[in-house]
Amino acid sequence: MRPIYKGDSPYKTIENYQDAEPYLEKRIGRYCAFCEMRVNNSLAVEHKESKNSGGDPTAWNNLLLACTYCNSRKGEKIKKGDLDKWIWPDQDNTFLAFTYEDAIPKLNDAYLKTVSDDVRICAKTVFEDLALDYRPVEGKKSKYKDKRWLSRYQALDVAKEAKDTWEICQDKNVKEHLKKNIIDMAIGYGFFSVWMMVFENEPEIRQELIWAFPGTCKSCFDENGNAQKREGGRI
Repeated sequence: MRPIYKGDSPYKTIENYQDAEPYLEKRIGRYCAFCEMRVNNSLAVEHKESKNSGGDPTAWNNLLLACTYCNSRKGEKIKKGDLDKWIWPDQDNTFLAFTYEDAIPKLNDAYLKTVSDDVRICAKTVFEDLALDYRPVEGKKSKYKDKRWLSRYQALDVAKEAKDTWEICQDKNVKEHLKKNIIDMAIGYGFFSVWMMVFENEPEIRQELIWAFPGTCKSCFDENGNAQKREGGRI
């Protein structure tokens, strides 16, 4: 889960929470703050603390962007006063909490064993509440039209092919052009963490990804693109 930095509120007041969408898009891009899928249509302004339970409907620090799948799965799970039940991409380095097996997210148990029990429980809760590892079971009918898994596999295939080309390229001029193409593809497909996983041994590409995705929290990564604890965050 990409750690993000939204910055200070760009407005004093807004009438409707939907009015925050262009500000959020400019700061953090058209990506779901939870599953990282790029969303070209029907991007939801998500309330961290549910507005129906008393969460502030327009406060900048209560708003994120989410795909319809994550938005609907989250529902009313986080009520006013319940923020500590989850880890949050705009408060913690959520990149440390999750990893990938193929294109399926899973808890980063190796790292989570090094943190407190309450943080580990928070990571597990957000993972399960959002069903981040959802994919349909072959032969089993599902009520969900959740396509996050499919989009993630598509991004993984493109990223792997790009990495193979990057590794065999020897011409410096061609490689610079190829690097730009890789970043453009990553921005277009989304799933920041998938690209970071595929290029885990390529610090040059990792740094480019960190700077290219709008609003990625730069301080959550070192000079080689490796994740580090967020200052002021729980992880």
